[in-house]
Amino acid sequence: MLVETNDIAATVAGEMTDILAGEPVAVTDDFFISGGDSLRAVELITRLTDRYRPAQGGEENVLGSALLVAIFDDATPQALAAVIERHRR
Repeated sequence: MLVETNDIAATVAGEMTDILAGEPVAVTDDFFISGGDSLRAVELITRLTDRYRPAQGGEENVLGSALLVAIFDDATPQALAAVIERHRR
């Protein structure tokens, strides 16, 4: 699972880099310290929910809610990837 989580973290970092339109974000960089704000956080969560929503409906709201809580606790790609991984099981 660690390899998959690392792949997810790299994808999350790429999405953050795209949204922030700046220097590349590393998997250990904090979204808000890197220049993110609450509006961009919502955009990030929307992108991640769209990308990682379960194939069978209904669960995207659970993932989105979990990411919303998580981003204000630990806004690193690594931490958000762990949340996504937990919701993919």
